[in-house]
Amino acid sequence: MSRMPSPRRADAPSRGLGLRHAVLLVGFVVVGLCLLAIPFLGAPGSAQAARADLDAAQAALQEGDVAAASEHTASARGHVDEVQDAVQGVGGDVWSVVPVAGGPVRDVRRLGNALDDLTAIAEIGVDAWPQLSGEKSTLFDNGNVDLPTLERLLADLDGVAERAEAAEAELADVEDERLGVGTRLADLRDQALERVTPISSGIRSVQPMLEVLPGVLGAEGERKYLVAMLNPAEMLYSGGTPQTFTTMAFDDGRISIGETIDLATSRGAFQRRYWKKVKGNPFHRGKLQVALSTFAPDWEVSGNELVNAWRAFRGRPMAGVIAVDVVALADLAAITGPIDLPPYGTLTADNLVENLVGSYDEHPDNLARHETNRALVPLFRERLFGQGHLAEKVQVLGDAARGRHFATYFRDAEVQAAFADAGLSGELAEAEHDYLGVFTQNAVGSKSDYWQRRTVSSRVDVRRDGSARVRLEVAIHNDSPPYVQPVPDLKTGYFTRWNTLSIAPFIAPGATIRSAAVDGQEFDFNQGDFFGRPFLRRTVEFAPQARHTLTVTYDVPSAAAVGDDGGLTYVLDLDPQGMVDPQAMDVRVSWPRGFRADPDQDGWRSPRGRTSTYRTDGLTETTTLRVTARR
Repeated sequence: MSRMPSPRRADAPSRGLGLRHAVLLVGFVVVGLCLLAIPFLGAPGSAQAARADLDAAQAALQEGDVAAASEHTASARGHVDEVQDAVQGVGGDVWSVVPVAGGPVRDVRRLGNALDDLTAIAEIGVDAWPQLSGEKSTLFDNGNVDLPTLERLLADLDGVAERAEAAEAELADVEDERLGVGTRLADLRDQALERVTPISSGIRSVQPMLEVLPGVLGAEGERKYLVAMLNPAEMLYSGGTPQTFTTMAFDDGRISIGETIDLATSRGAFQRRYWKKVKGNPFHRGKLQVALSTFAPDWEVSGNELVNAWRAFRGRPMAGVIAVDVVALADLAAITGPIDLPPYGTLTADNLVENLVGSYDEHPDNLARHETNRALVPLFRERLFGQGHLAEKVQVLGDAARGRHFATYFRDAEVQAAFADAGLSGELAEAEHDYLGVFTQNAVGSKSDYWQRRTVSSRVDVRRDGSARVRLEVAIHNDSPPYVQPVPDLKTGYFTRWNTLSIAPFIAPGATIRSAAVDGQEFDFNQGDFFGRPFLRRTVEFAPQARHTLTVTYDVPSAAAVGDDGGLTYVLDLDPQGMVDPQAMDVRVSWPRGFRADPDQDGWRSPRGRTSTYRTDGLTETTTLRVTARR
């Protein structure tokens, strides 16, 4: 009797055939994916070549070689197109949806898009550069500003902003780590962000200012500004004393300069006058001279006071103030070339400040000196609005503003806010936690601040709740040379080696001053208020080569931020004064028991864990310091 075949044996051939088909299918898929991946093999080399070209283009632009920059940018574009063809085609589409492997592919495509955006930014820059800074630039024409060219450049900048924003968005989606490649793609992301973030943040900070710039330059009608040249050899809290002025008018980009006035020789300049006080300014009391209108350390206040004082003095309303000192003028000379200025001869960046404000003994002729003062403001206009080096000039003025050697003030609130966002308004730093700005004022007319050497030391004992006790020391050395005039030193005037200073530390909002002393001798004080910032003042006389130290102890309610884990982050905002020789700054933070500072914090040393120290020999810009300690 025959038997039916076993089901198992009957099914075996068909199942084996299915398995072979499956293996073949998988093989075809693998082969297909490998073929689709072939273009990826050349992408890393092309991307590296593109980055090298972009670096070369940037270096060429900095050297002013636009032709070479254009060649490098074109080469970078070719390499970027190779990258994009490799990773954005059909192969990239297919690989991007493959489980596990698709993640790195998607990140590679994002990196390719960001590189494309960076190259587009370089292309815009190379095309715009000749209009900005080349010999054929049309932005500046015989000292005037061509507004149509400015509008085109602002449109180019909008394009850069869009590309930078797109690149940041692509890079933000790249993962920190991927299976099979680890953190390599994240490292490339971070390298790209180092390029694009400064561009993006820089544009965001200046874009409001650029939007109002045509109006500032007279696109909507004439605007008149007061230009004040400051002398840092004779300090006020805001910086150098304003002693030379002129008016600068902008009408549809055309610039006209008014009469230059030197206060030392101008009739009525020393007459005390009433003018409209800035509400809340504690440094405006009764009648004042025009040159003393800028006591306040914040230029939004001092600029407003100066405009009001000028109207009382000359009867002319102004749309704003441009304040610049000879230190900033020297920085401009470093990029625009030497200056021939009788009787001083050829002035360079290295000797301009010393010759103009540090060598009155060698140039005792008052008439010649005042003639020189009157030449400084037109010279500033010539150097600023002359052709060439625009990017470098903008950088110089930005650096000068951060060091409080340059400031602007505008009556128009929108314009003022825009220039403040760009860091050009001379306002004091915002203070969320601890704050310190030490300013001195020449209380007896002299030029001895040229020799002022200042070291500020802050000893901060942080408590667990974030409050702190601060012991501040302001050590000043009147490092003046021997007196050489044939008449007795009267402790005042151009040639004296004596200095009398009103020393004023401005501290964190909400702080309470506990004690104050000069050279260890305590004195009674009144705690002043400058728009929410406490301060005190003490006048000290300095003989030649004398040293004196003001010590102030105070409590700050929220010097450190308290984290969710109980950790403490001490934050200190520092403002410099626009001195010839910048002050040295020394900060020591002591943490509560049981806390140790995090290692490797930028600018800080914490050798013992419970103490963190920061020091700079020259505080040359507004600075925010942060240091963290944990339990």
